[in-house]
Amino acid sequence: MFSYILMIIVVICLAIIAYIAFKKLDKVSVLNYEASKTIQQVEIKRKLLEDRLQRKFSGLGLNLKKFFKPLGALTANKFKIWYQKIVELEEDYRHKILHDSFKDKIAVQQYTNQLSVQALTLIEQGDFQGAEKKYIEILELDERNQAAYLGLGNLYLKQKNYEQAKETLEFLLKLNQGDASVYRSLGEISSGKGDLKMASELYLKSLELDGADVNTHLDLAEVYLNLDEPAKAFTMVDRASAIEPNNPKVLDFLIEVSIIVRDREAASKAYRLLKEVNPENQKLADFKERIAKL
Repeated sequence: MFSYILMIIVVICLAIIAYIAFKKLDKVSVLNYEASKTIQQVEIKRKLLEDRLQRKFSGLGLNLKKFFKPLGALTANKFKIWYQKIVELEEDYRHKILHDSFKDKIAVQQYTNQLSVQALTLIEQGDFQGAEKKYIEILELDERNQAAYLGLGNLYLKQKNYEQAKETLEFLLKLNQGDASVYRSLGEISSGKGDLKMASELYLKSLELDGADVNTHLDLAEVYLNLDEPAKAFTMVDRASAIEPNNPKVLDFLIEVSIIVRDREAASKAYRLLKEVNPENQKLADFKERIAKL
């Protein structure tokens, strides 16, 4: 009799475990089929695992019916005792799962951080294929790792593989629409493909999310120059100079665009600052001559 009761308790505990497992599975992100082939492979592996678990739990549900039928014959008092034991077992199990899950999460995070550093090192060494493998390995461990998607997208962008970069970064937006760097990278892709109008819109979106990014201001200014809108370009570079007034790169660009819009005062001011912060600049003599002609 005791072994039969113990079996019932074990089965109920398994049912509780199954419920917890399914709740965890529901929180796993379902990757969009518009993602790259590599990302789809990660989803297929996850789906196979989920189907396997579901089949096991479905079989468990059928067996539960056989064990629950005699339960009605038990007294209410005994059932309360057993129920309390089940609650205690479930609580112990839940604490163990949370503890193990926490340890696993920390271990995975540490390992993926190492892989990310290795990927950046490989990019610096010019080993783009090796870096790509590192990012893919990260995604196989953590399919929602946004830094890996961004790194992979920018890697494709660096290689001028615009379609694959666009596909990866647009998929990243499905995970996080509030990342300014993603819109900036998409702006670079559109600019590289010659779609300057779209590039300007994407850069503006990036600046809405992060108005302090100097490089995005300069990239947008360059797009405006190519669109033959120098006044807008001047506004962008002028804003960049307000953020980093002593940045030689910004001052150089500000002088150029000030000359284009024939704003001698702005050009002269930027020239004096550039001469102060970077007196060895080889373009100073040329800038001085061009400003004098305004």
